[in-house]
Amino acid sequence: MRKGSPLYKRILDLHLYAALLTGIVMVVLAVSGCLLIFERKIDKWTNPSVSYVTPQGEQLPFTKILVQLNTAFPQRRVKQIDQDEPNNSIVATLNDKTQVYVNGYTGQILGTRTSLLPSDYVRLVHRVLLVGKVGGWIVATTTFLLLFQSLSGMYLWWPLKRITVKRKTSWIRINFDLHHALGFYTFAFVSLICITGIARYYEKRLEPLVNRVTNTEAIETDLPSRNIPTQTNAASKITIDDAVAIAKAQLPGSSLVRIIPPENKNSSFVVRMRFPGDEQPSARSWVVVDQYSGEVLSRLDMRSEPVGGQFGAVNRSVHTGDIYGWPTRLLIGLSSLAVVLQTITGFIMWWKRKKYSMWLKRKLKLVKEEAPVRARAAA
Repeated sequence: MRKGSPLYKRILDLHLYAALLTGIVMVVLAVSGCLLIFERKIDKWTNPSVSYVTPQGEQLPFTKILVQLNTAFPQRRVKQIDQDEPNNSIVATLNDKTQVYVNGYTGQILGTRTSLLPSDYVRLVHRVLLVGKVGGWIVATTTFLLLFQSLSGMYLWWPLKRITVKRKTSWIRINFDLHHALGFYTFAFVSLICITGIARYYEKRLEPLVNRVTNTEAIETDLPSRNIPTQTNAASKITIDDAVAIAKAQLPGSSLVRIIPPENKNSSFVVRMRFPGDEQPSARSWVVVDQYSGEVLSRLDMRSEPVGGQFGAVNRSVHTGDIYGWPTRLLIGLSSLAVVLQTITGFIMWWKRKKYSMWLKRKLKLVKEEAPVRARAAA
């Protein structure tokens, strides 16, 4: 680990080349990641006229809201219904991806939206750089390299152990100290962001492995109804409000976040719930309810389920900082901003080093060229 050793120089070169190769993508991922900390708020801030309502007593039953939606959009089907804070409108997504904003207290339709939401664009940038599978691969590769940079950066930091920024000195020295100090203070968090980001990319492959290791059964939400009645007793179908009531009874103390009505006669209700402290937008707990009998086909309570069943949701919560609310969100956000600053300070260090190297080469070349002239003059 001695500074100046061949191994140190090799790791320094690899650290530098990895940064130069992925610098721009890293900045894009870090900035979009910071923005996604506020993803539940971004859409409301950009659409305040349809996003907020004034609470007026009890909210209407979802059955009545569905009637309003079916009357207004007779040729389309409600794919999901999202509910947030009491002063937020209910957002219904139709099967053609139209989003309908509804006042849950009056049933009034406040507006519709057919384009992607601002947070959707930010999420697509963060996950796939807006270019699909190729973008996903680039993001995963960049995350691998950022993890390498974090680990190699700590190796390079060790001989110097700079944890403060010296003031009243040249800006080059301040830049140098800032790069090293930021790397030290954010090493653990940046590494955690990278590991959980890589795990998210390989989530579908890792979940079965985690289930096997922890001896946990996979918990599914996409379950068909077990009780499909004949035409004679089809009236036994439960309502959307019945499904919500059943889900709340299964997960007492939770609040409703999303309802996914049955898509056809063979599918079930999926009701997503949030417990206090759960900041994940789509909520981490759910109940699957048979649309005919009201039987609970599957449930996930994130407070008590084994690690295997929680893997995907917990990994995402750690990656985004949602796991303990605003304190961890702030840590993840600041660590992401530190990646941007380290990319900038690292580039400045490389540029100054490159300019110095070019100056030194020119100087040595001049010395070489002038050597014969000086020798003749001396003779």
